Amino acid sequence: MSFYKVFLSIFCLQEKFFKLFYSESLSASNISLTAENLEESATRILELERELLFARNSIAEKDAKCKRLSDLQNHMDTEVHELTEKLFQEAYKMVNDAEERREKAEKLLAESRMKLDVLTAEVEALKIIVKAPSVHIARGGVANRIFGCNFLMLTLNILLLTKVIRITSKKNKRMENYVSAEKKSLSLPVSAKGSITHNEEDNVFEIDPLYYREFTEWHESGATVDEKSPFWERILTEEIKPCLNFEKREITSKVLSAIRNNTLELESVNEQKPCLKACALTGVCCICPYRLRIAGNEDWLFISLLARNRITAVCDFFTYIRYVNQGIVKSGLHDLYREVINLRKNMALARLGLGFVPKLAECRSSAH
Repeated sequence: MSFYKVFLSIFCLQEKFFKLFYSESLSASNISLTAENLEESATRILELERELLFARNSIAEKDAKCKRLSDLQNHMDTEVHELTEKLFQEAYKMVNDAEERREKAEKLLAESRMKLDVLTAEVEALKIIVKAPSVHIARGGVANRIFGCNFLMLTLNILLLTKVIRITSKKNKRMENYVSAEKKSLSLPVSAKGSITHNEEDNVFEIDPLYYREFTEWHESGATVDEKSPFWERILTEEIKPCLNFEKREITSKVLSAIRNNTLELESVNEQKPCLKACALTGVCCICPYRLRIAGNEDWLFISLLARNRITAVCDFFTYIRYVNQGIVKSGLHDLYREVINLRKNMALARLGLGFVPKLAECRSSAH
């Protein structure tokens, strides 16, 4: 029994020793593993710090580069904006210069066409007179009296055309100063030793306060074709309706409506042998070198030079008012008023048959 107890005690001691040794060995291995892990962690931390520092430096460089690129982009945008603005200014200036040259060329072309039409009509009329047989008016002969009356009307028409040609040649120099503030007009005829001479003088331009106030109110209200405004009522009453006061009232009313609607067509007639016709507006039998059409589906109506000038004067006024309304005319209020007064004077000259010259481009087909 005692031996058995001793053996058990020895076995227990050995077991305890082995457990203690095993635990100590585990502790030593754990300590060694912990030391290795710490070394690896320290190495990894150092590597991460180096990578973080590198990333920060890279981000700083990229930020600096982005800032430089942003500044360069802003600078380029500013230069492009300035260059675009300069290009638009130059283009606008070129367009204005081209528009001025075009208007000047159109004015000269319109005047040349009118002179050509008048000269052609005069030449053809003279040919008719030269080729016509001698007229003998017998007493009581109705046919001879009618033919003699027509012959007299033809002669008067030729004299009128000759007078228009002379006045047109004098006004040729004035067409170049169309937009200028200083304009010239024909002086009143002065009889000297039985002859009449026409001299150009500078007119002193005086502003009527009532007319100017009505024009200013109309312009400030939008410069529209409002015939109920005092400005338009006065011009309709004093210039437009008297200028279109023809014998054929019904056709005259249609012509005025077509001018308002911008649908009137007016062109010259190039006849090889012009003959006497009854003017569709005045009813007078004379040479009618022009024709008009109220609308596209209407018939052409032949008109005389006087009727054409009066219609063209009204068309010029309406065209200029449309230009003002659309902002095409870039002038001050005083210059606009002065040009309106000149157009009103032009309507008065055309109405009286005193040397009318178209101000704007001749309206040959104005259905724009």
